[in-house]
Amino acid sequence: MEKEQNMLYRKFQTTGQERIKLACALEGFFSEEEDQKEQKADYREYLKRRIRPAMEKLIKEEDTAGMELLEAQGWFGEKELELFIRIARQERSLESLVWLMKLKDSKYGYTEKKFEF
Repeated sequence: MEKEQNMLYRKFQTTGQERIKLACALEGFFSEEEDQKEQKADYREYLKRRIRPAMEKLIKEEDTAGMELLEAQGWFGEKELELFIRIARQERSLESLVWLMKLKDSKYGYTEKKFEF
């Protein structure tokens, strides 16, 4: 397992393709390996800067467990959450949309709009 993690980290460091780098960072960040603290710190720093593409990928994959782990890091706020909800709608990712809307409700609530005639 450690050898696989080292190969993943090497690929993360050397690839020039953003799509592959993001996939490696997500896999490494979600890994259960405890002895890879330095690598996890690098993945964390990368994902923190690339939270939008990371969440988009998880939304498309309907990976609510992964979204929950990233949300727990505190890397995005209400504005970004609104964007993620919009992306989930566009992608027709029902499970992701439901999870994101529940998150919005629990953290920020929904405001009632009043219309006057």
